[in-house]
Amino acid sequence: MQRIELDDVPLFTAPGPGRATGALVFGVGLRDESYATLGITHLIEHLVMGTLPKSHLDCNATVDVESTVFYATGRPAAVAAFLTGVCAALSDLPVERMEKEIGVLQAENCTGSHPTAAVLWAARFRLDGPGLALAGGGVPEWLTETAVREHARTWFVRDNATALCHGERPDGLRLQLPDGPRPERQRPAVRVQTGPLWLQGPTAGAGLLLTVPDALDAATGVGVDVLTERMRDVARMERGLSYHADLEIVDIAPGHREVAVVVDAREGQEAEVARVLWEQYLDLCELGPSPAELEHSVEGFAEHLDSGDDAALADLSRAAFAEVFGLPFRSAAEGVPAWRAVTREQVAAALRSCRPSAVLALPEKVDPGPLPGGIERTYLCNYVPVLPKGTTFRPSLLARALHKEARIQLVVTDTYLAHGDSDGDGHVIPWPEVEAAVPALKGNGVFVVGRNLCGIDVHEDVYGRRAVDAVRARLPQHVWVQAPAPSYGDAPVAAATR
Repeated sequence: MQRIELDDVPLFTAPGPGRATGALVFGVGLRDESYATLGITHLIEHLVMGTLPKSHLDCNATVDVESTVFYATGRPAAVAAFLTGVCAALSDLPVERMEKEIGVLQAENCTGSHPTAAVLWAARFRLDGPGLALAGGGVPEWLTETAVREHARTWFVRDNATALCHGERPDGLRLQLPDGPRPERQRPAVRVQTGPLWLQGPTAGAGLLLTVPDALDAATGVGVDVLTERMRDVARMERGLSYHADLEIVDIAPGHREVAVVVDAREGQEAEVARVLWEQYLDLCELGPSPAELEHSVEGFAEHLDSGDDAALADLSRAAFAEVFGLPFRSAAEGVPAWRAVTREQVAAALRSCRPSAVLALPEKVDPGPLPGGIERTYLCNYVPVLPKGTTFRPSLLARALHKEARIQLVVTDTYLAHGDSDGDGHVIPWPEVEAAVPALKGNGVFVVGRNLCGIDVHEDVYGRRAVDAVRARLPQHVWVQAPAPSYGDAPVAAATR
């Protein structure tokens, strides 16, 4: 593998097959948006791809929590033309296609992240950074051309890009991207936690989140690999509770990686899958993997090197991502000796060191029952058992008498906005923690989104005009999100999940 500079963009190359694979990687994803701009990066990706001519290339683009990648495989000259076209479109963004591409995004309905991982990111960061994934991928139908251009000018610049080429490097390849300083990626605040916690949320099964301080630590790598493999063996093969287990990873900054083990579950067996996941983690913390598990994990990693072109392309990808995010890089060939040197005791110690950061997630209304290991319950949002005192608004007496779900209340004070559910749960948003205020699509109302993951809907039809006026009077202008243009339809705005 070689690192060169092409048009001032770092380019990682390696020899390979006659067909070339090229990719352009940008250090921008969903974590770099806000609730008001959710989906803006995905929209820019669509605008760019929509300008490229038809071809027989195997090409596409992806936007995830961390990054945006444009990639193609085919004849070297065609791959060069693809990447050159991407750069040209980013230099002169075709914003006249916004309405069409917004319609495509509505049809795609991309969530932006694995739902269980999104809950875990939100448990760690609230509605910030990767935690924004909980609000969905977003369809930015209310954004202006100016906002879209500004986002592109900030993030899609050469100082925030790397590229890779596997195979013959075409002579005509150019990477002429817009100039601009490397953007400063904000580091999201971590929710305070002193020990392992479990919570409920809109998951697609069960998940376990761990904070890892060293992304290259072989003992931790082996540990999470063995834990994932155990879930496949125990939850699926032995007990028939689950179909799939996998890892989801985000690198927040050098020295801060978040690793999520996500496991799906057969309907009605979510609590049991969560118990198995937590108990297997505790067992590995105490005893480490068995000799057979350790050997299987290490040999699986080593076998990756035998996959030839796939292994080389994986190394190129990791090198490109490490470069754009400022992370340490180690090739697979260099990593195998480190994995071979790991002992069972080192794996157990590494996983124990992550235990204070552990978060176990289950679907809403799923109770796992008593769990070992000193794990305590918490809540995804800012749940409170008792609402603060203040001006209280309720639906009409008749509505409360006829419908249990109408037995709700809204409390407005100079410090908080609070809401009481019909089941007695309370949710509070301090005014300084309001992330966004979204006008109702119909009628007089506003949906208030808190960075603490509480979302409170205030509508005249439910609480009356005085309630809406009281809330509007306390919302600063900068939190208001422009309502969608009528021509884009009446799809509801993605809401923070409490």
